[in-house]
Amino acid sequence: MSPVQNARINSADHPSAPFLAPLRSSKYVARVALDPETRRDAFRLRYESYLYFGYISPNDDELFSDEYDSLPNSRTVVLYRFGVPIGSVRTCLLTAESGHGGASPASHAFPEEVQRILAGDRPGGHGGFRAVETTRLVRSPSVLNNTGLIFMLYRMAGYIGITADAEILLACVREEHVSFYQRLGYSSKTELRPYPGLHCPMLLMACDRERYDVTRLTYPILDPFAGATGPLESFLSGEPVALALVAPQ
Repeated sequence: MSPVQNARINSADHPSAPFLAPLRSSKYVARVALDPETRRDAFRLRYESYLYFGYISPNDDELFSDEYDSLPNSRTVVLYRFGVPIGSVRTCLLTAESGHGGASPASHAFPEEVQRILAGDRPGGHGGFRAVETTRLVRSPSVLNNTGLIFMLYRMAGYIGITADAEILLACVREEHVSFYQRLGYSSKTELRPYPGLHCPMLLMACDRERYDVTRLTYPILDPFAGATGPLESFLSGEPVALALVAPQ
């Protein structure tokens, strides 16, 4: 049985986005950034968000990307509202072999801690876990009062983790967001440290798959299978998926 099957049991148009045409009636649409235009939307959203909060310095391109965007273990999602890009999140898949040496921002900033988490012993003495880091979660400064976007972005990142059969979720978190992640089931693993690419310190937090499943089933707003997310079969291939904050009654 696939991870997705198992999870189901347990639980104004943008001019550069013609792919959204079949979903014009949907208020929110998510898409994995596989093509240049969608990737550019993600990088511009990051730039606008980080610049607004003073986490980066201005640049001429008005885009923000890094070396992890081009790695095969990385996937970026862009969230659109009526065709306008308003939010983005990236996931990086890590294993005991890939986690050492900078396969994600977390493994760069917290190499020993990430490697220790990934190398934890399984029952029976078999070591090595799969983890997904949720990173570069941003909203457009124009929609900062829309907190529902955070849950929808986290929902789609969680879906990617489920399909990757991830057993651990990682996040590098600013101090003011620690309590929010604790409510999602994460626990702190480090103190604050410098974080690659941003002018703000972060700490490493982690959540195991069992705790994540409890959280998403308790709070359907986080669950990609709770009825508020459109058909997901082709999402990882780049097809758009309609989203709602909660499932229709």
